[in-house]
Parts: sequence; C-alpha cells; structure tokens
Amino acid sequence: MLGVLPGVIGTLQATEAIKLLSGIGEPLTGKLLHYDALSAKFRSFNLRPDPECAVCGNNPTITGLEGVDYSCGITEETDASITVVELSNKLKANEKITILDVREPVEVAACRIEGATFIPLAQLKERLNELPRDIPLFVHCKSGKRSARAVTLLRDAGYPDAMNIEGGIDAWLSRINRDLPE
Repeated sequence: MLGVLPGVIGTLQATEAIKLLSGIGEPLTGKLLHYDALSAKFRSFNLRPDPECAVCGNNPTITGLEGVDYSCGITEETDASITVVELSNKLKANEKITILDVREPVEVAACRIEGATFIPLAQLKERLNELPRDIPLFVHCKSGKRSARAVTLLRDAGYPDAMNIEGGIDAWLSRINRDLPE
C-alpha cells in the first residue's frame, strides 16, 4: 500500500460527508468509487440496492440509532485488575504467576515483559489449553482495552483468577521499565 493512499481516501470520505451534511453537490450515494493510485484514475460503479437490507431494503427493520452498540465488543474496564506497580512487586517477590500478552506479533517484536506468554487476542479462545489454571494469570496488551476483553473471555472459560494489567505495556514502560524500546 502506498503511504499516501489513506490520506487520499480519507479526504474523499470527508468531502462526501460535507456534501451530505450541507446538502450541496452530488454525493456518491448508491455508487462505489474506485481509485487506482498507480495510474491516478478513478472509476465509479452504480450499486443495486439489496431489497432484503435491514436499513434501506423494501421492509426496513432498522430505522434509527436506538440500541446500537458503539463499543465493537471492546471493554475498556474490568473490575478484575492490577496496577503495573503491584505486578512488579509480585515479580520481585518471585511469586508464581503467569503474564499473558495478547498483543499482535509486530507489537511484541518491539518490546515485551520478560517471561510473558504471548497469545494474540484473536487466537486466545483456541489456545486456552496453553495456559495454566492453577496459578494467577495477569493479562496485558498495549493500553488495557484488549486485555480487559481477554480477561472477560478467560473468566468465562474457567480462569477465575485472570486479571487485567491496568494501562498495559504503555504503563509498564512509563512506570516500571523505561529501558525497553517503545
């Protein structure tokens, strides 16, 4: 992908939003705009409406924004959490614990907490058998959002001692180990 491509498409999307909100120009409603960045060419395709569509079909069932979940299933908080300072104290005391890193491989390659088990969040459900059930399990990601979701999944799967590491690797880097690369 060309580095400037998201900027071009983002600008086009912003332009469409302005046209729709202000009621000016001819918006691309019902069309698909194709941009070939290598040849700098645009093509427009007409789209046929889906008669079964719940929003714009012949018998729409969604007519407003009531009841829409905007979180995409990502939980930002959990009552089962520990601070990075508390975790650091457990490590210094040589307590038997498991630290689970649910970030993506590229994130783990940049920096990680020594000794942490790595299982990306998307693979966690299928790889639960790799985690011990008999010792406390502390989960982290970059900032604490994905790990909070992982803790919910783990507790539902029979890991009652799973806890979220508040602030994730960002908090670890800023408060505990400033020597790791960010």
